[in-house]
Amino acid sequence: MLIAASSGLVVAGPAARVVRGLRQVSTLGAAEGGEVRRFVSRPDLTPPSLAVVRPAHGAARGLVFLAPSSGPGARGAMIVDEAGELVWFHPVAHKAVADFKVGLYRGKPVLTWWEGKTVQGLADGEWVVVDSSYRELLRFSAASGRHADLHELVLTSDGTALVTSNETVTWDLRSVGGSRRGQVVGGVVQEVALPSGRLVREWRSLEHVAVDETQVKSAPGPRFDYFHVNSVDVAPDGNLIISARNTWAAYKVNRRTGRIIWRLGGRRSDFALGRGARFEWQHDVREHAHGVVSVFDNAAAPAEEPESRALLLSLDLKRMRASLEHAYVHRPDPVLSHFLGNAQLLAGGNVFVGWGGSPYLTEFTAAGAIAFDARLPYGGQSYRAFRFPWVGRPAGRPSLAARGGVLYASWNGATEPASWQLLEGAGAQDLRSGATVRRTGFETVLTPASQTRRAAVVALDRSGAPLGTSPAVDV
Repeated sequence: MLIAASSGLVVAGPAARVVRGLRQVSTLGAAEGGEVRRFVSRPDLTPPSLAVVRPAHGAARGLVFLAPSSGPGARGAMIVDEAGELVWFHPVAHKAVADFKVGLYRGKPVLTWWEGKTVQGLADGEWVVVDSSYRELLRFSAASGRHADLHELVLTSDGTALVTSNETVTWDLRSVGGSRRGQVVGGVVQEVALPSGRLVREWRSLEHVAVDETQVKSAPGPRFDYFHVNSVDVAPDGNLIISARNTWAAYKVNRRTGRIIWRLGGRRSDFALGRGARFEWQHDVREHAHGVVSVFDNAAAPAEEPESRALLLSLDLKRMRASLEHAYVHRPDPVLSHFLGNAQLLAGGNVFVGWGGSPYLTEFTAAGAIAFDARLPYGGQSYRAFRFPWVGRPAGRPSLAARGGVLYASWNGATEPASWQLLEGAGAQDLRSGATVRRTGFETVLTPASQTRRAAVVALDRSGAPLGTSPAVDV
């Protein structure tokens, strides 16, 4: 049976506690000393620095997508290149961004994310979809009056979106040491039509998964989160894969009826788990072709293992066995991520891992070698991290600022500029072509001629074709 329900959660405010998986922190960047990027041409952008620990070698093509939600710098959606240089930053004030990634909407690449904050411990936010010019196409919440949960937004090929939510209801919790009329948090998955947001169908964990499947060992408190849905995806056969952190299990669910087809992991696993295939407190379970399942195995908290792993499991549906195909671990510094995290299986076989509660993001080759490794400043985290191909063509113009007789040029989100051509002169009507300077990172420094009083810049692509011109500024 499929019906309707919801709740959500996430960040804002100065506290430094963990709120159902996402650390609640100040949204103001306060650190100095290279931990926060600052730009003369865009003083409004103060993202955290991303330090490349191991330069890309054997990495897949594409840019890196993350959403810093704690530590130094502003909160927001962030794209960087192989060198850790900023490509695009979308700051949010007094809120956080989660699950920032590339999707397809009406056949075209788009960016999607959740943004919001916590209200009484549950998320209150919206999902956002923008096009390749960074213009907002959609902004919507969960259907039937439910709150939008941070954990997942998947755009489907059917013109719908899969989203997560939750509900708090009165429930008999005596099987887990609680009262007969306790308060339990159930996981909710909705499929909604776009752009209307109309509810197509809904799945509620409390209708299908007993409370005593939970792995939470503490006695139920005022609000018992027995399930904690943290990912949903469309499986190759069109059904759904749902991950529940607090039952240590993934559920294959009939997309139409809501019936559980099988459980992987947890107290009632339909699969025998081979050596190394067990996972605990996991995130981001995805089913791929040929029976491969990817999992980010937090193994905490509380800690069940010494370190977190990204897993590729192989499912044998005839013998109902799950075997470990590969485990990816962070070296030389082991990581135990107590919350958040993801494992993205890339088209060429590489695996991109966002370590969640740890500041690292790492790409592995299929064989397990580190192809790229980077980290946020101390205290930094991103719910997930990804690599995607992306071409950004901002609707706005390039930015130019002058300071001390030097010019600083940037174009937030533009992926095609290779160089900047200087336009300079004595006045706005007297600008002539000057030097062409190779683009160097997010912001490029240009030095005008000594007699220049007014200047602008033109962004050029690799072939020298103009892409956009900044407003003119006084030098």
